Amino acid sequence: MRECLVTMGLLNRIMTTDDSQSDGGTSKVDAVIQKYDLVGMGAELENRWVGADGEKESTRDLADYFNRSVLESAIDGSDAPTLSGDIQQVYQSLHEDDADAPLIRSRLEQSGIDVESVMADFISHQTVYRYLKNDRGAARPEQTPAERKESAIDSIQRLRGRTTAVTRQTIESLDKNDAISVGDFNIINEVQVLCEDCGRSYDIVAFLEQDGCDCQSK
Repeated sequence: MRECLVTMGLLNRIMTTDDSQSDGGTSKVDAVIQKYDLVGMGAELENRWVGADGEKESTRDLADYFNRSVLESAIDGSDAPTLSGDIQQVYQSLHEDDADAPLIRSRLEQSGIDVESVMADFISHQTVYRYLKNDRGAARPEQTPAERKESAIDSIQRLRGRTTAVTRQTIESLDKNDAISVGDFNIINEVQVLCEDCGRSYDIVAFLEQDGCDCQSK
């Protein structure tokens, strides 16, 4: 049986019309949706997950989307609306607890936002999955092998792009806060697959697109 060694250059740390269930919507997701007035969020999560518009999103991506929406709603209802324009950066800093997090927390708290309370309302990807499966009864259509491969490639590319962005932001943040010293730089984020049978190595996307190693077809 072929064994392939995967090495990474970088690692980083449908259709319902409302968000209530017939039992009154008692899950954490429902409660947070109501608390922050995220109208239509439940149906949107479901549609994105099952791919109602053609592209299926992972529960991890949906959890991040949900949490950013919670944070944005809290900011919009506070005296710090200017921060909402950088919601992705604000969320990422708080979520990753990076070098900018203390300053962002301070600005939010000065504007009357209870940061700990807001973050306690964030949800995990497991919570998203349980909500979609158990509360909304959602189910994804069975994927073909080609669709599974395409989905895997999309996930890897998104993760690689996200890793690169997080790495760049982290370096820039540390440089800005005098924790490190850096000039102009680029991020090289490679994921290689090394076939132990023949010794060939491939970029992960090329490896998947060509259906594995060349030596398999010989």
